[in-house]
Amino acid sequence: MARTKQEWTQAKFERYMKEGRGQGHRKNYQPWIKIQDFPSKGRVSRPPGWKTNREHHLFSDHEKRLFYLFEWSDNIVDIREQFPLLDLDLAINIATEMGIEYPKDVNNDTPYVLTTDFMLSVKQGNQIVDKARTFKLVKDLGIKSVAEKFELEKRYYAAKGIDWGIITEKEIPMFLVKNVEWIHSSYKLEAAAEINVDDLHNIANILRSKLQESDSSINKITNCLDKEMNLEVGTSLYIFKHLLANKKIIMDMQTSAIYSSISALEIQKIIF
Repeated sequence: MARTKQEWTQAKFERYMKEGRGQGHRKNYQPWIKIQDFPSKGRVSRPPGWKTNREHHLFSDHEKRLFYLFEWSDNIVDIREQFPLLDLDLAINIATEMGIEYPKDVNNDTPYVLTTDFMLSVKQGNQIVDKARTFKLVKDLGIKSVAEKFELEKRYYAAKGIDWGIITEKEIPMFLVKNVEWIHSSYKLEAAAEINVDDLHNIANILRSKLQESDSSINKITNCLDKEMNLEVGTSLYIFKHLLANKKIIMDMQTSAIYSSISALEIQKIIF
């Protein structure tokens, strides 16, 4: 639902629809709720998406953590955040069946558009299926208004033939989240220092060879390569993160934190 007490009107609903919010896929998708709609609203972030090639509008640390998990998964091909339940007739009818009042603006009775944290497009065999996922702290699951909203969502997506589920903090592997966060901004090699892209690829190949041959720390190997090739400090570490993000370097992302001071011996596989 809207994350503020700003007035919600039919005109605003129509404007959102005209803007294409809640519609499209990957880079063409626009979330129903955007960060600029609610300035100075908590711990928000707009990370660039690996899968979508667009900024994602996330309104909490928990949403950001889920986003990193979804980015890392090879089975998820699209991430649509702040996804709206746009079939208002269906949503309102479900609320009536449940014996609850559908939320409306108190000033003008305009029905709000409820949102689900994420709509995912997931590879399932030879098909791509949609799965709706929302986050909630365990301690909040027993709150009556939360339970009612989630039951409405569950019934709504069931009517649409879409799998819906809740993810809590207990189901988030924090080492994996922190590791993906550490490498996330290095996904695109083109975003590195002002060096020709072909040269960056050559440096990446040299780095892979050095990592394969050494038992020193990642930090020592990358610093030495920067000096050897007269690179700006941090360039080789950036390339290391890039290779890890693109799964050209395979490490255990789930059971320990990966950082520059760990040994190259922790690398499980290097793909050339």
